[in-house]
Amino acid sequence: MTEASRVILILILVIIAFGGALYIRTFLTRRAIFKVIEIFYQHKALGINSAKTPHQLGLERPDFLQRMMSRRDYKQNALQILIKRGIIIENEDGRLYMVEEKLDEHLRSKKRQTDGT
Repeated sequence: MTEASRVILILILVIIAFGGALYIRTFLTRRAIFKVIEIFYQHKALGINSAKTPHQLGLERPDFLQRMMSRRDYKQNALQILIKRGIIIENEDGRLYMVEEKLDEHLRSKKRQTDGT
């Protein structure tokens, strides 16, 4: 094997590893989105009158020590994505609620599949 072919092989392996890491991160974030939606359903935080604090929902941001001692939790990323899409709303006192009407049809169908209905 020549030196050039070794360099090309290493470059291809690095690209595959980088692509795999991005795929895994995307997969884990998508899975966390469905978990966050499920948390809102479980706590019935589906309107402004039933809004809950992040602490009540179990979605508070972990402190530095907790982050150092545990695996990465993608629920915070998922929560921010849902807030940016307008699916989850934060009212003026910091309580969160989900607007079911804004869930994409794709998310609703995935939710029904996980419920078995």
